[in-house]
Amino acid sequence: MGVTQGSTPVIKCATQGDIINSTYVPGGIVDANYLLWVSKAAVAGDDLLVSDGAGNEIWPDIADGANYTKLFVLKHPIKDLTVTTMDSGALYVIKAPSDGWPG
Repeated sequence: MGVTQGSTPVIKCATQGDIINSTYVPGGIVDANYLLWVSKAAVAGDDLLVSDGAGNEIWPDIADGANYTKLFVLKHPIKDLTVTTMDSGALYVIKAPSDGWPG
């Protein structure tokens, strides 16, 4: 599993297929503010797809070239956030520090 909890409040998903569930956050509920996709090795056309545990698409994105970075604002909590597709790079799940997540 490529999911690691770095310095609170960030969780890094390093590989396609990573799932942030109750192992990482209480009840598997990801109550984050942002998703950040960073890929120095990206090429135009690299894909990212983030879904919830039920398979609903949360964020589809396509890189437009190398050194690709994109920020996505989450508007609601996600149950069992899943990196369905990630051709390159890493996905960072970020909670505003004032909220103290993950506990």
